[in-house]
This record gives sequence, C-alpha cells and structure tokens, in this order.
Amino acid sequence: MPRRSASGERGLVKKHVADCANRRDPARCRCAWTGRHKKRIVVLAKWAGAEIDPRNRAAALVVFTRMKAAIDARDFDPAGERAPLGDGQNFRAFIAEWKSRHAEKHDLNQDGLYPMLGVLGGGALGRMALEDMVANPRAIEDWLDAEGKRRKWKAKTWNAYRDLLFTVCDKATVWRANNAPRMATNPIAGIERRVAAQPEHFRQRHLEEDAEARLFAACAGLNRPAYSPNKQCKLTPEQAAAIRARLDAGRETGAAIAAAFKVSASIVSSIKHGDIWKGESARLGTKGTEMERRLIGAFDGGLRAGEMMKVKIGHVNWRIVRATIDGAEVSGYEITLPPDITKGGARSGKPETVFLATPRAVAMLERRRFQLKGHPEGRSFIWGAEDGRPQKGFRRMWRALFAAAGLTYGRAVGLVWHTARHEYISRVAEQTGDPVLAQELARHKDLETTRLYFHARRGRQLAAAAGLSRR
Repeated sequence: MPRRSASGERGLVKKHVADCANRRDPARCRCAWTGRHKKRIVVLAKWAGAEIDPRNRAAALVVFTRMKAAIDARDFDPAGERAPLGDGQNFRAFIAEWKSRHAEKHDLNQDGLYPMLGVLGGGALGRMALEDMVANPRAIEDWLDAEGKRRKWKAKTWNAYRDLLFTVCDKATVWRANNAPRMATNPIAGIERRVAAQPEHFRQRHLEEDAEARLFAACAGLNRPAYSPNKQCKLTPEQAAAIRARLDAGRETGAAIAAAFKVSASIVSSIKHGDIWKGESARLGTKGTEMERRLIGAFDGGLRAGEMMKVKIGHVNWRIVRATIDGAEVSGYEITLPPDITKGGARSGKPETVFLATPRAVAMLERRRFQLKGHPEGRSFIWGAEDGRPQKGFRRMWRALFAAAGLTYGRAVGLVWHTARHEYISRVAEQTGDPVLAQELARHKDLETTRLYFHARRGRQLAAAAGLSRR
C-alpha cells in the first residue's frame, strides 16, 4: 500500500529546504508546495504562475487538482499552466501565444528577439494578468527600471525592451477572446522612451555640398577591366601594360623582358598571346554601375544597406504614382518592403513602403526592370549583382568608392555609408518643413529617432546666417 503524504493528499508534497524543522507538518513550514502525478514533478506556484501560501493546503490542492487534470487530459505543459484566454490570461501565456501566432509565422527571430521574450515572460512581469497590466502600467515601468538596473542596461537596451513590450501588447488590443480585446488599451503607450546620449560621431554625420556629386562621378572609375591574371603573378595592371608595350615594340626578347620585371618567361608569353592581362580588350567590370544604383537607392529613397540587398523586382508596384506639387506633375514608383527585410517590420510584422520619385531613380528602376525581364525569382534583385543575383553586402565597394571620390570616411570622422540615409532624411525635412512627414518617409516608429538624423548642410547654414542682415 503506498505511503500517505504528510499533506493528506497523495502527490501533494512539500519541497523542504535542508534545514526545515517542520517536515511532519507541511502546514507549519514555508517550503514550496510540489505536485507529483504520473512521473511529473513541478513546483506548483511556478507552474501556475501565481503565489501560493506555503501554509495554505487548500490553495495548493486547487492548483494540484488542475495539474492532475491537465496531465490526464494530455494537455500538460511543464513550463507553465495554460491560462484561459481573455484579460485573466497572464502575460507569460500571452507571450507564448504571440510567439507562435505571430513571431514564428513571420520569422521574426532576429537580433535576439526570443531571448528578450524570455526575459519579459520571466519573473513578476510574466505572472501579471493582462487586466492588471492595463490597470497598473506603473508596475511595468518599475519592472523595466529594476531589470535595467540589475542587468546594467544602457538606454538603448531599455528602449528595445520597452518597444518590444509595446509591440506584444499592441496585439493584445487587437486579438479578441470572449468577444472582447485581451487588453482594452496598450499600457506601454504612456511609458516614454529613454533619451540615449548619442556619440559625437553620430550627431556630426553630414555630407559637404559637393560630396554627392563626387561619389556619383567616381562610380565610373570602379568599372575596371576584368583582368584574369595568373594567381602567382604579382604584376599590377600598369606593369602588365608596360610589358605589352615593350613586346609590341619588338626590340627585346621575351626572356629579357621577363628578367626586367622579375617574372617567368611563361607569364610574358601569356601576356603576348592575350591569355592574361588583356588590356583594352578585357571586359569591363560592373562594380561602378552597381554602386551608382545603390547611391540612388540611399540618397533618393533612404534605403538601408541591408534592406537594399533584399529588394526584388516583384516588390515594386509598377503602376506609376502621379501627383501635382505647386502646379508641376511628379511621378514615381512605390516599393513595398516585406516585414522580414526591414528593421521596423521585424518587430511590427507589417510591410513598409518606400517611394522613389526623382527622375534618376525612376529611370534607374525602369532600366533595371527591362534588364532583369524574364529572370527567375532568385535573380531579380534590384540592388544585387549586375545579373540580378543576390549579394550579402557591399562594404568593400562603398569604401573603395569613398576613397576614389577623395572622401575621408570612418566612424571617427562621422562619414560612413549610412550617412547617405541621414542626408535623405535631412533633405526631406528641409524641403517639406514637416518633421512628421520626414518620420513617415524615414520609416521610424517615433519622431525623436527622426530628429537625430536632421543635419543642416553648410550652404543652408550660410544662407540662414546671411539672411540675418537687414538694410
């Protein structure tokens, strides 16, 4: 006959600490109640996501009964009790639902999203009921402050957790249970983001007046001949051209020329017969043409480098959009970016829109559409390789472009590829005088982020200063 538990209920036991003096009477000690049923063992308070008075057998028995019922019905989750839908649902259970219904569906596991969800669902915040979160948003902010202090979060990290909370709770205001939203309002809406101190190089990112023209002018120089030199050969294009010139003159033997340039006679022979270093007959590369398209995407559309690499021909709405501004008609194309390729969409799950309406941008898109016509899906990337294949990035090429344009680049001087996006947002703000419109075109979640990108160019500053003169 099985031994009866000290609690009087088989399977309802105490998980006593080593120095507990009340092992015979579980109602007199403060050790945690534990449930055992069909080889399942859990701490009841942790499984239920709620406090259970260690001296209250009746309260523990209620949870234990639910635990046994879940196991018998094969609906048991050792990670925690599945709370009922509605505002009585605890936040940890809703996070699990959000993860399965939304995050996994849209493949949002980027930048450590799932570990962050684990932090949000753990501890006191995860045990809060949705209705309690709506009624007491101050408790959420206190939790953020306490966790930030304990984990030594910087303002940027604090804001990231606040924004993720907002995104998750936003779904709770939409998803319904029992004919009512899980949350009446988003409790995170009233919690302000922290203002992070930006490094000096971030605030000073700007382009001089002629920098854009210099960058576009330097693109042609990157379309270098596609030489095919011997891998062991250390010749430069200039040296190969000199060898070819001396061969054409016909006054020296191949062996003498090879000795003068410290290469083998076979290398000189290969140059002579056009096998390597073909000179002017070599096919030109396309790196400059590719970088010219990327400059247009950054300056005229504000696209980030990572986004640019994933945009396909099919993402463009090829029905041209027209509008009349100050009596003049303008036209352009609308690009719909899927959520999984944008920074904001990775968290919101919503697509974002980019407009390209400058004449050079419109012409570039139309040329690219014709160029990639008939290409398969895997070779239709607008800002990829010349033949439409995808590329992971172009860091080496933008650095080569900046160097060819005579621009000193680097974070220390505040000039990197992302500076072109800063320039785009600054120009939108200057031309429209509308920060909110700049925020929308920049695809930022809040205006404060957009303001960090505003940089008045030197010519505009000089014009403003000159305008102070009164005669």
